[in-house]
Amino acid sequence: MKEPLCTLVGHNRTVSYIKFVDSVSLASASTDNTLKLWDLSNCASRVIDSPVQSFTGHKNIKNFVGLSVSDGYIATGSETNEVFIYHKAFPMPALSFKFYSSDPLPLDEANDPSKFITSVCWRGQSTTLIAANSTGNVKILQMV
Repeated sequence: MKEPLCTLVGHNRTVSYIKFVDSVSLASASTDNTLKLWDLSNCASRVIDSPVQSFTGHKNIKNFVGLSVSDGYIATGSETNEVFIYHKAFPMPALSFKFYSSDPLPLDEANDPSKFITSVCWRGQSTTLIAANSTGNVKILQMV
């Protein structure tokens, strides 16, 4: 391989996932509680030290919580046992969904730090998202 086309600098901790959003941008997830959107058309400068957008609202400080992109939407898990969906144009979540294993919800389950989302995956270019958590639950979600 040759020299890198460019280097992205902007997360304060481990980068756990990185995905192309489209042909000129990518999203990165980090254990610094953020997702970042990067404009690759600025790669001529060799170092990009400022993302186009930083997304906050989910919690991710120690686990790999998943990252998936589809049609400008970015989905990630959270250490609060929730799935968060962002749109690339807005820094705050557009939608979120909390995993519960039972109904009615036991009070201690709502804030159980051992439960977190481990994986998210869009179904092609659709509004269907599959998410799984640390207790083995898999849910198929439809964004409406």
